[in-house]
Amino acid sequence: MMDSSISIKVHVAVQATPHEIPVTINTTVEDVIIETSKLLNIGPVARHLFGLRVLSATDDNLWLSPSLFILYAKNEHHIYEYKLRYKMPDVKRLKSIDCYAYNFYFYQVKSDLLKSKVTGLCYDTCKRELIGMGVADMYRSMLEEDKSRETVEQNYKHFMPQEVVKQHMFFLKKPVQETLKILINNNTIGPLYVPVIKESYLEQFNSIAPDYLEEEYKALYSENGSSVNVAFRVNPFHSEMPGIRMCTENRKEWVHLAAIEDLCFLSTTDDGTVEISRKTGIPIHLKFLSTSTMFSFITLLNGYYRLMVNWNFDLCASTNTPSLSKLKSIRSHGPISIMKSTSILKKKMSKKHGSFILRQSMKNYDNYVIDVCVNQSMKPMTYVIESKGGFYKLAGDDKIEYPSIWRLITNNKMSLNFIECIFPSDIAMNELLLCQNTSIKHSIGNDDEDDKITGPHLINSDSIHLLKTICSPKKKMQSLMKVRVATWCKSKRNESTVVVKLFQDDVNINLHLMDLLSLSKRWSSVSSSAIVRLFGLCVDTPTALVSEYFALGPLDTYLRTNKDNILFSNLVEAATYIATALWDMETACLVHGKIRCHKFVVAEHTKNSFIVKLTDPGIHKCYTSHDLYWIPTEFYNTIELARKSPQADIWAFSSTLWELFNYGIILPDVQNVELFKKRFEKNVRMPKPDCCTDDIYHIMTDCWDSDPFIRKKPQATLRDLRQIWLQIYASPQHEYTPLKKEEIYSDDVTCSDATIYYTSDYTIETFLDTVSSSFSGSETKSDFIDFNSNPDDGRSYQNENPMLAATNTSFNQFMEQLTSTEEIKNNLQSAMNCQKKTYQFNNATLTLQQVIGQGFYGVVLEGLLEYSDNKTKKVAVKHMKRSFQTEDFQREIGIIEGLSHPNIVEIEGVLEEPNLMLVMEYIELGSLSSYLRLHEDELVEETNRLLKYSLDIAQGMEYLGSLNIIHRDLATRNILVSSPTTVKISDFGLAQFLPDEKYYYLQTMRDLPLKWHAPEAILYGKFSPKTDIWAYGVLLFEIFSLGKEPNVVSKLEERLDVEKLIRVLEEGHRLQCPSCPPCSIDIYNKLMRPCWAYVAGDRPNFSDLINNIKSLMTLESAEHFTRG
Repeated sequence: MMDSSISIKVHVAVQATPHEIPVTINTTVEDVIIETSKLLNIGPVARHLFGLRVLSATDDNLWLSPSLFILYAKNEHHIYEYKLRYKMPDVKRLKSIDCYAYNFYFYQVKSDLLKSKVTGLCYDTCKRELIGMGVADMYRSMLEEDKSRETVEQNYKHFMPQEVVKQHMFFLKKPVQETLKILINNNTIGPLYVPVIKESYLEQFNSIAPDYLEEEYKALYSENGSSVNVAFRVNPFHSEMPGIRMCTENRKEWVHLAAIEDLCFLSTTDDGTVEISRKTGIPIHLKFLSTSTMFSFITLLNGYYRLMVNWNFDLCASTNTPSLSKLKSIRSHGPISIMKSTSILKKKMSKKHGSFILRQSMKNYDNYVIDVCVNQSMKPMTYVIESKGGFYKLAGDDKIEYPSIWRLITNNKMSLNFIECIFPSDIAMNELLLCQNTSIKHSIGNDDEDDKITGPHLINSDSIHLLKTICSPKKKMQSLMKVRVATWCKSKRNESTVVVKLFQDDVNINLHLMDLLSLSKRWSSVSSSAIVRLFGLCVDTPTALVSEYFALGPLDTYLRTNKDNILFSNLVEAATYIATALWDMETACLVHGKIRCHKFVVAEHTKNSFIVKLTDPGIHKCYTSHDLYWIPTEFYNTIELARKSPQADIWAFSSTLWELFNYGIILPDVQNVELFKKRFEKNVRMPKPDCCTDDIYHIMTDCWDSDPFIRKKPQATLRDLRQIWLQIYASPQHEYTPLKKEEIYSDDVTCSDATIYYTSDYTIETFLDTVSSSFSGSETKSDFIDFNSNPDDGRSYQNENPMLAATNTSFNQFMEQLTSTEEIKNNLQSAMNCQKKTYQFNNATLTLQQVIGQGFYGVVLEGLLEYSDNKTKKVAVKHMKRSFQTEDFQREIGIIEGLSHPNIVEIEGVLEEPNLMLVMEYIELGSLSSYLRLHEDELVEETNRLLKYSLDIAQGMEYLGSLNIIHRDLATRNILVSSPTTVKISDFGLAQFLPDEKYYYLQTMRDLPLKWHAPEAILYGKFSPKTDIWAYGVLLFEIFSLGKEPNVVSKLEERLDVEKLIRVLEEGHRLQCPSCPPCSIDIYNKLMRPCWAYVAGDRPNFSDLINNIKSLMTLESAEHFTRG
């Protein structure tokens, strides 16, 4: 670790000497800004106007990203400058918000003027104004700093810009003295005149330098396949071109690119390219000479966007604002005022008893405030929460501290009436838009839909000539409308093919006519590149909607029939269009209510593009059980309300993405509705599609969150998808390679699943076969997901379990239970049966049967050993892909072959020909991670049984330690349930024999499960028996929380990164004690917590833990007997 006594120098305008700010390896730039603001008494609201830049003689424009760790900044001298970077359109408002920030701004302006660092200011033209300002500052110095007139007159040059002094050195003193005398004689209020002087000074400055704080950058601008050198400037308040404007080297005129209000999001690549997505127009691509300059530019736009448009949103996914992530993680508003808080409580909850708001303090950086309604006629009660050292307590209560704000709120729920929390929204933060240009109508939170509606065009039915029907029979049953292709004759020489939606023949039009008119009014006003254009409405016979026609047809059908020609890049691009449609609907205050894969049409599919567009929702009958895949859990009891919920659209969007990356798979009807609801309410989610990356699946799970507040917002979803697309492919015109079958399975896989898996006829049976192992024992995103904790488990790889039993957690069984149709069961069994390949194995015949699991490195199959005496034995066979039959697998075999312990999976042997296969005992009950969740209701009162599982694992690990073996991947996903009372350790893919030094350093870069790893393993790749102890403690948390994910860092962080995790651990934060029962405080303090000592030598060994577990089991048995 770096020396904690390292400090950096931060220069400020209000004093000559820099501040010395102590920093560590975990200190971010934003931390430095906050600490400097504290020293200057600048509060939590105004401090967002400030930035930190490198103090350099060559570049004054190198600003640092708030999320950057300060010691990683390329500045060996660690000298920086703290400045107000983001300009407010009315500086007088700053005075009312924060007088200290206002005072700082005055001194900053003065300093930049004196040093002639105000770009764009013509000092010669404005010399009279500058001299007058200098004289005013001289008088301010006399009043505020108690300097004599003689002193300031003697040092008059210190109050004048250098450029003015150079040009008028011999003729300046006398007019200065005369003007100063006039000021003195006219002052009748003495020192009270100081604020007037400062205000006049800044007003005069703004008139002669209106573009102050404008920043200029140079980059390569890409257009039509070529790049040109450009200069561009950012100034949100430029008189003619507010926002971003550009000028090429060959031309002198400036071109307006975008206003800050027009920005959507920013995406970056590692080579210094920024893509600027706008509300209108194609994206802008700029390539910078360095990534540091690129991030300086990004932080400028992001800061202005947060202060002008949406305080609650970061434009760029690759450079987030840490404080904003923290506020989101604890569901707190920013530093809004008590008046704003009261207004929200009144508007949203009518000051309902027990409704409350959590907000950041406007005055104290370490405090939070809760405003709670106790009586509708009274003002809300206000409670202050103080934080120190990672703990929280109510102000005035020195007795009780809590490890989190929400633990405090929960424990005081009844006594302080904390009943229903109002979570932050974008519109709630409008008070914090310090730089908002009030002359531009703001779009966020604008509910006045009528302002945007222009109404549909009325079309004469005689001009429509119907052709063919394009709606499937199944969709016809659900919809009140039928879809026809038609020719629209606008004039004799102007014809076009359109889609016409008419009422079904048996529908009473009068009953639904108003629905049709409302639909046409809402959707004809939408202008989006991702939404099908609605041309108008035929109001005579037949009554119909007329919209764009795209010959390639519905997306789901196109995906199924053209799977072999659709590249992964096509799917990602289509995902961005789906997200665009979602965000454009949110912007237009529209709710679709029927977002599905079949509701999108393919507008274009070429070598370099795959464009899809959303059609209008149409008019449908009531939702059916089949719609449950797209309905969020909170609407299960009031399902029809989902039609009007933007949050339901977000959930449906995620399910549509899932359909997309499964190539338009047809989901079966849900027969057992109650079971389906129960499973999804317990946070079962669809498994990760095989061609889907972890990043994209994380977006799906974020949108499937059971908490509507936590679901990812459409703008953030679109931003992150575009970032993924740009990072992977770098250029929109890049040519891509389709995913090959061989990249997942080698050609000689012995079971027929490989061929079924990739058949072009992608039916539901194939889908069940495909995803069954994704939902078996492996604790990945395709397993059960607890959305009450962080959906990101800290693992950046998909860890395969060595044995995945289909009996408990396989998705095919889950789907069987949901559908309960004999046909699907039979088809599933048919798809799962492998060709009966047999091998000679020791003294038996090994027959490979169905696949029971799969991972990145290969598959796990069920096998049957048949002996000569007709005895049989079921086994599991780990079959590696040929490309991965390397040293890792050989090492795993070498380690596990010599093991013999009742709590370690037994190995039957190794089959080397024709492929390397590991034959193991078959564990019927699957992984412990899934077992805990499936039997949660049963295990919650079975503390001793959970202690027995803990004892089994500790005894197995003690045995491994006696052989100098470290496991390195100890987690419940790698523990198998042999019987309801016995578990066994499995998966030795990361295990290592320890060298003589008793520790092992990681030799190759690989993705590792961070949340289970000790600090020394994360920082240095150093593994020892003590790192297994740390992981064992995390495993205990999984056991006694009944399968919850171990999230030290909150789930609402945008992403888990190493630095953030280490910082949290260094500060002493640990996983909290799970609920009691089944976990007592003794179990937490005696078993879990000691395993997480930051210093490895302070952790216990497995022998100590075994003794502690046995003592706790004895105590628990005695208490259980007493209770009984």
